[in-house]
Amino acid sequence: MTPSVRADPEGESLIRINVLFLGPSRDLAGADSVTLDLAEHATITDVRALLVQRLPRLAPAMRSVRFAINLAFVAEDATVRQGDEVALIPPVSGGADDKTIWVALVDEAIPAERIRDFVTGDPTCGGIVTFEGATRRERDEQHGLLVRLEYEAYVHMARTQLERLAAEAAARWSLGRVAVLHRLGPIAPADASVMIAVAGRHRAESFEACRWLIDSLKREVPIWKKDVFEDGTVRWVEPAADRAGSICAPGAGRAL
Repeated sequence: MTPSVRADPEGESLIRINVLFLGPSRDLAGADSVTLDLAEHATITDVRALLVQRLPRLAPAMRSVRFAINLAFVAEDATVRQGDEVALIPPVSGGADDKTIWVALVDEAIPAERIRDFVTGDPTCGGIVTFEGATRRERDEQHGLLVRLEYEAYVHMARTQLERLAAEAAARWSLGRVAVLHRLGPIAPADASVMIAVAGRHRAESFEACRWLIDSLKREVPIWKKDVFEDGTVRWVEPAADRAGSICAPGAGRAL
């Protein structure tokens, strides 16, 4: 059951949002979610204050939680709008020492079997979903066969973003294991450039989390790729752009 909490400022029209409680915050709230009615132009600061007022047991957790609106982390001054989904994200374990999240940027073949072993290591998880993205063999009318892709990244930021996305997915979908590995450097046709694997209690949340992770990675993580063709032409691949919109230079940007 989802309880409803209402703010009632005189003379102001109200908006309604849904607040999700994840991880430890769920136990403190005693519910999976709550609906809030707030004044128009309310911010996350207002949401925080109202939650503490109406659900006092949440107060200790509020010192360390982060807020997300519609699957994206936001600042305290972010405005909430009618129908928004706001999530409380408690601190989550992650990084090199975590046994449930594996994130890496690698310059060699992605260790697919090790990744599968990693996500099947939790006996409480029955839904195991993996995604592998591989280089397609393509032919360009002008430049001939695609001989490889080359990936590069703003490494420190990319790794931090991958860790954030993995932790957010683990919290949001209550996943037991999450692995996100992306390869950098030259990658030949049919070789994998990215692999994502998740383990959840059931298949529905695992499929949803895996799809969200690859879409978010493509949209938010600073990793770029370029096509290299058999005539030596190199073409940076623009996100969501067709080939005509790509940046093309004969012989430029070749791997050393």
